[in-house]
Amino acid sequence: MEDSVEISTRAYCKIIMHCAKYPSSSINGVLLARKNEMKAGKVVRICDSIPLFHMSIGLSPMLEVALSQIEKEVESSGLTLAGFYHAHDNIKDNHVDVFTGKVADKLVENQPGSILLTVDSKRLSSSFSSTGLILRVNTDGKWRVAEDKVKLEHEGITLKCAAKLVNKRMFREIVDFDAHLDDLTQDYLNVGINMKIDSCLL
Repeated sequence: MEDSVEISTRAYCKIIMHCAKYPSSSINGVLLARKNEMKAGKVVRICDSIPLFHMSIGLSPMLEVALSQIEKEVESSGLTLAGFYHAHDNIKDNHVDVFTGKVADKLVENQPGSILLTVDSKRLSSSFSSTGLILRVNTDGKWRVAEDKVKLEHEGITLKCAAKLVNKRMFREIVDFDAHLDDLTQDYLNVGINMKIDSCLL
């Protein structure tokens, strides 16, 4: 039986903000976990997310540059790349496309137990009554849905925080790796956004 995976408020809100900023685009990003929170090689908690692309979807060279750079950035903080998230430009679409599957396969090779999150956009609403996330885990080389195994760090508070950030249109401030490539002064780690999300919990 699969263990549930907890998604921190910071990680969840940044995923939702990335989707909200580019509603007409397919988007993706990486999920981070603390190495000391891994349980028997499995991811049990995602502590952060880093938005990657909304334009360069499917461009492997750009992805390799991003993953390599992020890995170096987070390693000193005791973090590891522990999964991948994605959302399609079609609100009704929640399948795992070939590119996403290959990226997730690569991550699970490097970090066994890595997960894949799909944002099911049709389940999201302005009231945020649902997480809108589909969790997939790699079993026997295939990405299978783990029903009811994704939970939020502070269920009600996390959803309220996401709603507040979206309704106040603060998602416009989030930076993904695509935007960073256009302007290297843009912070794709989103330190400022992290502080605003953390302040939601106070």
